[in-house]
Amino acid sequence: MPSKLSKLQSTVMDSPSNSASFGRRMRDIVFRRQQQRQRRTDTSDTENANVATPRKRGLNRNSNRRPSNVMVVNTLEEYKQHVADVKDKIVVVRFYATWCKACKAIGPSFYRLANTYPEISFVEVPVTQHNANLHQGLGVSSLPFGHIYIPDVGLAEELRISKKHFPRFEKELQSYAYGSCDLPDGESANPY
Repeated sequence: MPSKLSKLQSTVMDSPSNSASFGRRMRDIVFRRQQQRQRRTDTSDTENANVATPRKRGLNRNSNRRPSNVMVVNTLEEYKQHVADVKDKIVVVRFYATWCKACKAIGPSFYRLANTYPEISFVEVPVTQHNANLHQGLGVSSLPFGHIYIPDVGLAEELRISKKHFPRFEKELQSYAYGSCDLPDGESANPY
């Protein structure tokens, strides 16, 4: 004897009008949500701009604001100007994509690092249709990815900077910024 579930599945699968009906319902839902969003933006534009909006608990209001020492670079010419031609200070580069969840997650940490080291120049290079060759040419193997450039040396470090790898990136930058590094236990300062 067939179960109620198998009868229900067979009627749903056999009915062509149900699939058309399902598609129509999904389109209606999407259309309604777009209209609701449009209405919200229209009403928010006409309302008083001084009205305070509630903050999400636990988030720093300034965590996603770009610090003044962070530049966004979109072309090879801009990259040369802000990275390759800078000879007097350390430059830290973050390669990311706007659609990448890991890149979005590491953004506030990158900005915190920029606020910690105001004397260092920070550069962000988003992936776009127009600069994908820039990422490939610089050997960016994954996103998010980071480079550290040192004066008179050039590229010193290339590391992943996802949440898992960011503490190592931060430690590497700290060693270049302060001009010293930590040696693991048992290792000597003199390799000879």
